Order: sequence, then structure tokens, then C-alpha cells
Amino acid sequence: MPPYDEETQKAINEAEAARKEYDELDIKISGLDSQIREAESFIEQDFGPDHAWATLKGKCFELTEKQYTYKYCPFDRTIQKDKNGYGETGLGNWKGWSSDTSNKYSKQRYENGQQCWNGPQRSTDVEIQCGEESELVEATEPAKCEYRFVFRTPAACNDPDHEEPQHVEL
Repeated sequence: MPPYDEETQKAINEAEAARKEYDELDIKISGLDSQIREAESFIEQDFGPDHAWATLKGKCFELTEKQYTYKYCPFDRTIQKDKNGYGETGLGNWKGWSSDTSNKYSKQRYENGQQCWNGPQRSTDVEIQCGEESELVEATEPAKCEYRFVFRTPAACNDPDHEEPQHVEL
């Protein structure tokens, strides 16, 4: 194919440069859209009073019990890993706060984990307790494919500055 004349080649080169710039900007816009969706999701998330739990989003905590390592990722998922390297088993994905007590933020529910053999999909209830450090302190399976974790964190401790003032009669 014979080369294009100078004017045509210049137009082709400009069109290719414009397409390349468009593609680069389109990728940046897609990335920004994704960041906006993540930020909106984060803002809408119920992180408790004064957003005390927000600092735990994106973190995971592990506990090794017998042949398994249990992993708790607040507001995301719960996992069981075999110490012998047989892979991970999903124990549940974030469903929401599930406490039926006066303290709404004392229990979390994770559902729709990996299907049990001849059983239901796995699920996890996470009991939240006040503690000096954020740590997973207990992992049990009280019923087939139903797990219970105990997690301690300063985020669960009552802040005396935010308690309702008590009225005292004189």
C-alpha cells in the first residue's frame, strides 16, 4: 500500500493520538467512578455510634484453633483456612448487625458462605465484646456449618463521654 500524502498522514496521526488520549481518560474516569461507588458505600455503611467501627473496615484478624486458622474481616467476610494448605473455606459474607439486645452493635451476622457437604451454606455469628485491643479470641462450630466467633475491640467499649447523663433527684 502506498504511503499517504503528508496531509492525510497528519490527520491519521492526530486521530490515533486523540483515540489514545480518549482511551486513557476513559480508564481514569472508570477508576474514579469505582472510587466514588466505594466512598458512597463506605458512607452508607453503619459503623456504629460515632463511626467507631470505621477503622476496622478493610482489616482482618486471625485466630488459630487446632488444625484451622479462622479469619474475620469486619464488614466483609469470615474464612476458615486449613493449616495443612488445603485452601480456604468461606464461612459467610457480611449481612449486617444482628443483635436482639439493647446494644444493637453487640453481634454481627455473616451469611451465604460455602455450601456444606449434605448441609446448608455456612454462616457465622460474631459476638462483639469490649477489649483493649482488636483481636479474634474465639472460633467455634456449635452446630453443623454454623460458626461463632468472639471478637474484642475498643470500638465496643462504652465511651463515658457519650453516655446519657443520669438525672439525680435532690
